[in-house]
Amino acid sequence: MKYIRRIGKYYTGIIMKNIGIFLCVGLLLVLFGEQGWMPDAHISEVTMLLYHVILPTMVAYEGGARFGGTSGGILAVLALAGVLSADSGTGLFGAMVIGPLAGGLWRQIGKVSEKTDFRMKMLVKNLSLAVFGSVLLVLTKTLFVPVLEGALGIVCQGVHFLVAHHMTFAASILLEPAKVFFLNNLMNHGILVPLGMSQVQETGSSILYLMETNPGPGLGVLLAMYFRNKEYKSEYVSAMLAESVGGIHEVYFPFVLSDLRLLLPLILGGMAGNICFEFLDAGLKGAVSPGSFLVILLMTGKEGFFPMMAGMAASAAVSFAGCFFLLGYGGGKEPERKQRGEEMQRETTGRLADEMQADERLADEVQKEQMLRDEKKMQEKKRIEQIAFVCDGGVGSSVMGSALLRRLLAQRGITGVKVQAFAADLVPQEAEVLVCQKDFYRMLPKDVLTKEIFTVDSLVQPEGFAQILEQIEQRNG
Repeated sequence: MKYIRRIGKYYTGIIMKNIGIFLCVGLLLVLFGEQGWMPDAHISEVTMLLYHVILPTMVAYEGGARFGGTSGGILAVLALAGVLSADSGTGLFGAMVIGPLAGGLWRQIGKVSEKTDFRMKMLVKNLSLAVFGSVLLVLTKTLFVPVLEGALGIVCQGVHFLVAHHMTFAASILLEPAKVFFLNNLMNHGILVPLGMSQVQETGSSILYLMETNPGPGLGVLLAMYFRNKEYKSEYVSAMLAESVGGIHEVYFPFVLSDLRLLLPLILGGMAGNICFEFLDAGLKGAVSPGSFLVILLMTGKEGFFPMMAGMAASAAVSFAGCFFLLGYGGGKEPERKQRGEEMQRETTGRLADEMQADERLADEVQKEQMLRDEKKMQEKKRIEQIAFVCDGGVGSSVMGSALLRRLLAQRGITGVKVQAFAADLVPQEAEVLVCQKDFYRMLPKDVLTKEIFTVDSLVQPEGFAQILEQIEQRNG
């Protein structure tokens, strides 16, 4: 499970770097595609070039660069050329696979080139890129493409079977859990978007664009928590706005991961939405990203607003009803979080709840030790120059929290403090101070627990940053 989440966060980071291109492709198709508002064959042709060539190239580069730096990204692009030359529509998925493989290969090659004489280092580096790039290009063209086409062919047949037999609701059994483990971007942009693109060319729209991006199930979870845990209403309101208007699904993932029972109503909510979409013949003319109500309605086209709203509302209602019931049954309410220094009490039933309570006690002990270390560091009055906001994926609440703190610092005229968002396992060594939600503290990797850590109830509420701001003012002068 740990490695699945790590893979999901890795691909989330890649997609988020190129999210503007995905949105651009979808918008151009809605406006200038064959079924668009203002059909234009020339612009549509350029849009296809953007989707089939430019986007996979950027994704491959980013994937390679994350493992092997700039040279790793270049090697990934060279290897991808073998896939793109096949013109089989597998470029995007191929880029997601090839990028990290090429980047990992260059990381090993780079270790060898670094040991060469400094006068020969540049020559060895470029020659290595040329040689290994040529080899990978040939291998991807002759070996990887046939395997990739075969695998995607099987997936395509499965999806067509579901669509032809009006069984798209069954896809939610796989999609909703995959989303929670941060595999949402891999499933959507790697599989559903390419298949949806083919379907649009045949029928003018595709339901596949809606199967992962629908914000209804996530909104239902947050609504249920809003009514069940009234003390933290403002926190859930912020999360609901991020989910429904901003399309940032990652904001509800940690809540579900802390109570995996909520996966069931999520799946049922996704099923309800897909059934409604299919019954009302709903579909989009272009890929949507991020998956917010606003973007989905924008991509709906000339008609179809009612089917779209009905499907999203149905999925939210079913998800809400299921989560509301589970959160109120068997002690499923969230633990009280007022006194983090005291042992948390909750009613529990069954072995799973006992294990969760044991984890909370352990986290409480670790946090007490951390608080003592933090107090000692505060006494040293060390200047704060870099702050890292952390969450599971580094693209949801941590991004909003870091932006909020930057604005608060600017309002107070405080400069010289770098504030960034990171996934918990990608925090750089130079980050001196970490900020995370209290519920997320026990999920932090051990190697960051030696840093100075501030915990807040919510990363999107300015009231919780008072202590951080006070420390910055005191220690930075």
